[in-house]
Amino acid sequence: MAIAHINGTDLFYITVGKGIPCLVMHGGLGFDHTYLHPWLDSLGDTLQLIYYDHRGNGRSGRPDKETMTHAQFATDAAALALHLGHEKVAVLGHSYGGFIALEFALRHPDRLSHLILLDTAPASPFVSYPEEIEANFLRMGATKEMQEAMHKEWTTDEEMRENFIIFWPIYFKHYDPVIGARLLENSIVTVSGGARDGKAYNVTARLGEIQTPTLVMVGRDDWICPPSQAHILHDGILNSELVIFEDSGHLPYVEEAEAFFTTIRDWIKRSS
Repeated sequence: MAIAHINGTDLFYITVGKGIPCLVMHGGLGFDHTYLHPWLDSLGDTLQLIYYDHRGNGRSGRPDKETMTHAQFATDAAALALHLGHEKVAVLGHSYGGFIALEFALRHPDRLSHLILLDTAPASPFVSYPEEIEANFLRMGATKEMQEAMHKEWTTDEEMRENFIIFWPIYFKHYDPVIGARLLENSIVTVSGGARDGKAYNVTARLGEIQTPTLVMVGRDDWICPPSQAHILHDGILNSELVIFEDSGHLPYVEEAEAFFTTIRDWIKRSS
């Protein structure tokens, strides 16, 4: 684990494995890389995984909120890759990390070798398809307590963690409380970690600009970044493949790990 001083702030990162260098972009925002590491580590036989925390998140620095934009997050990622000696990298973006991965693909296409979009969307969920989210949330069995926790306005880090944990089970098709707790046990939660321009995010009309080989993956029962959004990504990005994991929610790398890792390894071999 290490710290890189990038664009006026510090970025925390850790590298695992050997192979094609791959920036791993966590979601949230307001969470960090630890719900992905060490869970994705077995891909280290194919990719050199570069887990890192976005500015304002996790163990990275806390710069001025005005710098917390999608453009800056993508610029940070490109600078981190250069800092580590990589002119070109693969990018794996999960959930909100996929938003930043898409921003990277559009702003730095010459720096990108492979694009992996995992349970993400081309536009801000709560702005672009809120009715679908609400319907999915209820379909997945959200209780009244879960609904109240999701709709609360969180003002402190503690409130964010306490309320998020209440509806965390909805992110899984088959929730295991032991695994669920382990996924978040090392997370540093930051209520101020969001993007200043997050609600305006919508790259749907620009997906056709992406020429990089792209793998789009989604759990069938992902309530917040559902298959409908994966289909939009796949239809918009011409050089893309779509894989739906039928027995997963938002985290297929946990619920269908064997199929998940095999899918990525096979795709990397075909597209390299």
